[in-house]
Amino acid sequence: MKFKKLLYGVGATTYLIATLTASVNAETKSVSPQAFYYDQDVTAYTAISGAKTYHGTTPTPYLTAAVHPNTCGSATSGTLLPYGTNIITSSPLYLPGKGNVEQFYVEDMGDVRCDRGFTRNWFDIYFGTSTTTNINNAKQFGKQKTDYYTL
Repeated sequence: MKFKKLLYGVGATTYLIATLTASVNAETKSVSPQAFYYDQDVTAYTAISGAKTYHGTTPTPYLTAAVHPNTCGSATSGTLLPYGTNIITSSPLYLPGKGNVEQFYVEDMGDVRCDRGFTRNWFDIYFGTSTTTNINNAKQFGKQKTDYYTL
């Protein structure tokens, strides 16, 4: 797996195992994270009304996430994390206008040139259409750091 980082510290391992155990699917009886990412940037964005995501979906506020492309500078290379990848943060993020959220889904691509100084496995949370309130909430969220795993 590209850019996969190894677990560090027993505390992080214990927390993630407990989190995974709590989210076990009753039908499959198991959950296997695809990858773990540590100390990654997370930001917020808005879009004009009616805008579609990179993958052609209608974005859902506080749930849709954008990620870098597979190949920086190539908008046609696909998203670094596949469409529909579930991003679960190690602790909830406070999203102004929504509250605490810890789960997001990859539907969009952002920072296509990868030149805004974000970590490689950064993600960008959709805060809704570009209204004054949503733009202000996204600015208030700013740029944060988080650890997360994907399913």
